[in-house]
Amino acid sequence: MNERGKKKENQYGGLLSQRFMMFLIMLLFGFIMASHVQSVRSGNPSRNLITIYREREEELKKQEEQYAKLMLENEQLNNRKTDAINELLIDRGLAELSSELQKIRLLAGLTEVHGPGIILTLADKPDYDILRDSDASIVHDGDIRHALDLLRNAGAAALSVNDLRITNVSYIQCIGSTIRCNQFRLLPPFVVKAIGDPAQLAEAIQQDSQFIMRQYPDIGLTVDVKIEEEVVLPAFVESDDIARYITLLEGT
Repeated sequence: MNERGKKKENQYGGLLSQRFMMFLIMLLFGFIMASHVQSVRSGNPSRNLITIYREREEELKKQEEQYAKLMLENEQLNNRKTDAINELLIDRGLAELSSELQKIRLLAGLTEVHGPGIILTLADKPDYDILRDSDASIVHDGDIRHALDLLRNAGAAALSVNDLRITNVSYIQCIGSTIRCNQFRLLPPFVVKAIGDPAQLAEAIQQDSQFIMRQYPDIGLTVDVKIEEEVVLPAFVESDDIARYITLLEGT
């Protein structure tokens, strides 16, 4: 074979070698891409979000159960403390003082009470759309305060919001997208319970011009009143820490 033939043969062999190397590179690249796609599929973000959401939902459920358990234990301990104080006063011949203390605790909202009354539910307009609906279509802290004032003026003897007892030291305040009552953040619906003359309490809410207007179809606020033969209101849950509310008070 002459020199020219050898040169062509070398060029042809080199070309085959290059093509073979290119084939190997493309094969390797394809394998890497396939592995990457499989990895992305196995770690689908939407599936991860669903999993995270379910985990958080389960954690929230556990925390709510733990909270309910602690609240029950706190109530039981407070009852035991109250009973122990009464027994001590009676044993020392101070039965009259014990009776007066019970009345004071009742008036201060430090004990559970029950009696006839109403249950008022305030809730945002169903399917509220922030872009389409008015700001008047959602419940504000002022709406709850307005309802409480109406009920007090109608003779309510005791009040609660979402099972939080309302006392003279209670406050209702808007905090971001939530409403704060005492030391707790509340979300709608807001359930106001009131003990008193059911007919008078119901009329105070149903005949109020502000709530009547807010229930017009274009606003759609939910204002639902139910008359009950017996309404149960819990004690003020912060009774153990009542001292911090009176640190600025002085006797004369």
